[in-house]
Amino acid sequence: MLILSFILFALGRTIPKLPPEVSALLLETGIDNIATIIEELGIRTKAIYLPSSLTSGRPQALIPLHSNPPPSLITKALPQRLIVKYGANPDDIGLLISTIGTTAVSMLESTPGPTSAELESALTSLFGGILGMADRTRVITSENHIGVEIYNPHIENKTTWFHQCLGGPLASIVASVAAEAWNRPITINQEEHKKGKCSIELEVLG
Repeated sequence: MLILSFILFALGRTIPKLPPEVSALLLETGIDNIATIIEELGIRTKAIYLPSSLTSGRPQALIPLHSNPPPSLITKALPQRLIVKYGANPDDIGLLISTIGTTAVSMLESTPGPTSAELESALTSLFGGILGMADRTRVITSENHIGVEIYNPHIENKTTWFHQCLGGPLASIVASVAAEAWNRPITINQEEHKKGKCSIELEVLG
C-alpha cells in the first residue's frame, strides 16, 4: 500500500496543467450570463470585491445598483442572495455575485497572507501553474494600494461594458485573491494591457 501511494502521488504530479485555450473557454463561458444581466440593467458602477468574511463563506463581488458605497457601510457578512441590501439607505442595494475569482481562490491550497511575497506566490501558482494563463507575476504593495504585473498572459483581453464593471478575467482573479489575503474590500482602480504584460492597480478599502 505504501508503494502504491508513492506511485499514485508521483502520477498525480505528472498530470499536465490545463491548456490556456481551455482555461479561456471556461472563463468566457462562466461570465456570459453575468455580463448579460449587467448590460441589460445598464449598471455603470465598479464592483467591490469582498473577502469570504463579508459574504458568508466565499469571496464574491458586490455591484452597487446606484452608486459606489463608502466601505464603512459594509460591516457585516451579506446574505447569500443575488440582490442584497448592504446599508441603511434605501438605495444601498446591489448584486452579490460569484466571479471567476471566486473559483480561482478555491483552487489555492491555503489563503495567502497580505505581504507582497505571499500574494505574488499565490498568483504565480494560479496563473503559471494551475490555470496556465501566464508565465509569472510581480506584486508591489504600498499602504492601501496593490500593484500587480502579469507577464506573458495567454488570454485575450477585451474592453466591454461588463469588463468596465468587474474588470477583465485576470484583474478579477487578482482582486478576489487580494481581497481574501487582506480580508478587506478591494476595487480595481486601473487595468492596462501592453504587449507581453498586464498591469493592474488595486485599492484596499476600509
